[in-house]
Amino acid sequence: MIAAISLMRRSDSIDIHRFRRHWLDIHGPLVQSFPGLRSYVQCHVLDCAGTNAAARALRIDGFPILFFDNDSDRRLAHESPPMAACNIDSRLFIGAVSRAMTVPTEVVPGPGGLVSAIVLTAQFPAVRVAGLTRYDVLEQGPAPASTIPHLPVVVPGIYHARFDSMVALEAALAGIADPVFVVEEHWLPPT
Repeated sequence: MIAAISLMRRSDSIDIHRFRRHWLDIHGPLVQSFPGLRSYVQCHVLDCAGTNAAARALRIDGFPILFFDNDSDRRLAHESPPMAACNIDSRLFIGAVSRAMTVPTEVVPGPGGLVSAIVLTAQFPAVRVAGLTRYDVLEQGPAPASTIPHLPVVVPGIYHARFDSMVALEAALAGIADPVFVVEEHWLPPT
């Protein structure tokens, strides 16, 4: 399995609430119709104490994660009419984007946890989690065929951690210098 993860910054002309609504209600259904898409989650960054200063400095508003069985399926999706429609729609709400092609590995199995965080780090700390997925970065750069400006963020690795509570998340990740983004997950099934 492979996962395409984007780091998205909203357009300066749109507020965070309109960004989230557009992404979820208009853009999301376009992505759901990609051929070969196995699974899709939108991770909306929350403005809360667990999102640290390093994350805030990057001004990333969301992480869409698209799962495919293999690179052939991903290429099929990227060459499809729904992708062309997504590239047009993206101009309405996304200000900058970077894409990372990754291989996901479930480190701590289970869907567990009530809250989650995306951590951009090469090595996740040894802390108690309810679930943990590591995304090994294969390549990163601009989103393919997109006219959205590239967000020049280099990530050494990506971890998606789940915790039983916000208190547990904040306690476990309080001392991390790498960017920590508390996120709200929205799983959208392929159509």
